[in-house]
Amino acid sequence: MAVPSAGNADWRNSSGERSGLRRYYATLRERWWVVALCTVVTLAAAAIYVAVAPRTYTGEAELLVNAAPPENTILFDLPVLHQSGDPTQDVLTGANLVTTPQVANAVIAALHLRTTTNDLLDKVSATPVGQSNIVAVQAQASSARRAQRIANAFMNEAIAVRSAAMHAAVALAIPSLAAQVAALPRAQRNGPGSLGDELSQLETLRRSPDPTLGVAAAAQLPTAPSTPKTKLSLAAGLLGGLLIGIAAAFAFNALDPRVQREEQLRELFGRVLVLARIPRVGRKQWPGPLVPGQLSVTAIEGYRTLRTTLSTRAGGEPRAYLLTGCGPSEGKTTSAIALSAALAQGGGRVVLIEADLRRPKIASALGLALHFGTEQVLTGEVELADALTTVSIDGAELRVVAAHRSGAKLADRLSVSIAREMIESAKELADFVVIDAPPLTAVIDALPLAQLADEVLVVVRLAQTRLAKLADLDDLLSHQGARPTGFVLVGGTDRDGYGYYSPAGDIRPGTGGAGQLLPDLPEPARTHRRV
Repeated sequence: MAVPSAGNADWRNSSGERSGLRRYYATLRERWWVVALCTVVTLAAAAIYVAVAPRTYTGEAELLVNAAPPENTILFDLPVLHQSGDPTQDVLTGANLVTTPQVANAVIAALHLRTTTNDLLDKVSATPVGQSNIVAVQAQASSARRAQRIANAFMNEAIAVRSAAMHAAVALAIPSLAAQVAALPRAQRNGPGSLGDELSQLETLRRSPDPTLGVAAAAQLPTAPSTPKTKLSLAAGLLGGLLIGIAAAFAFNALDPRVQREEQLRELFGRVLVLARIPRVGRKQWPGPLVPGQLSVTAIEGYRTLRTTLSTRAGGEPRAYLLTGCGPSEGKTTSAIALSAALAQGGGRVVLIEADLRRPKIASALGLALHFGTEQVLTGEVELADALTTVSIDGAELRVVAAHRSGAKLADRLSVSIAREMIESAKELADFVVIDAPPLTAVIDALPLAQLADEVLVVVRLAQTRLAKLADLDDLLSHQGARPTGFVLVGGTDRDGYGYYSPAGDIRPGTGGAGQLLPDLPEPARTHRRV
């Protein structure tokens, strides 16, 4: 009877919390496919965006700003850019003179563009370059040539508009100044600082562009589109996919934590050993439990290892082993049949009892034609010995009591007294009693058997068994004075170290591969007799 002491009723490892970095690494390792999927999807989206997004080219010209100093009396009264005492502000003012509706209209007229003033201004910017007196005039367009032309046109037209304003002011000032010069004696008309000198400078300005604005560099033909940026977009897609994938991996782990690695069992349930490691059986999906003839060599070796461990712990005394799990399709019934076969092949007398009365599968898996079953034993119609059917597997015989059909009402009749009588009767007939019980976290029909069995083995399937369900099983068994004595881990691969005899992968018995060192196990002989 598996009754734990008060000190170890809880088989969870209270100190099994993983350290931060180790936990994060384990989560990413378990959910690597989520990270990979998100990365591939976002990278593909970025590639599609790069392929279908319209190309935009940016042309850039550079405008030179030289504000007129206060001591320049010639330019003092003219509409040019004057120094404000703050060079940064002067350059910013020069930048604002570029993106005006007047300049935009002049560009539209000069280039014969079919667009509106506002639409054109939305695609043009003028920005001071650092702390210099340079203004970067940038224009975006659907072609490289168009972007170059618009950038140069805005710079040139900005200078032209300001020059026109200056020329108009100079034209108004020259007649008055010329009259003043004519009224002076001929000897006083010319010379440095004279009115004649000012008149000469104004005449020069009337034929010259605005001296406070100039061309620093004309726009060159863009060699590549500014958007979309192929390398940047792909890098962003890759990085974004990794970040999204990592976040999704942790979200999956938080919302749906499942057993992904054996280390999780050791970390969370350190007091319970993994007694057997059973690799998955290829890719073919079987409709129900597997018999030994359908298992791989490495799987059979795993159950033989489990047989050796349990036989050693039995110490020559009859023992009852109950196999349960946390949910359906975790390999519980397959493990019960395979363990029974391995114990029988080891020379022990074995009785296999099917206690899963809601979903009985042993009779169909072994091809049994039952006369009496578990139902009749529960109702007291027959003794256990009269309900046994002998099955021969590879020359080794084991006796089975299986259920005819599913029945929830019969399952409710499995009381402690009936469970005790069934286990004791089976021990009188066999050295080993293997009980195939339903998942106790789903139904508690077989809980009396778990309380009375000598050992409770929990079958865990990688990537399917939920950690929360294992914790629920812990609580259920602890409250009933029982606890698991070992795990049967199902679903690994030979690469995980699950097999020694089959380095090339799973080799089905009967295929005669080079790695096959165990005898072939045929389908169970369907000759049945009552004992």
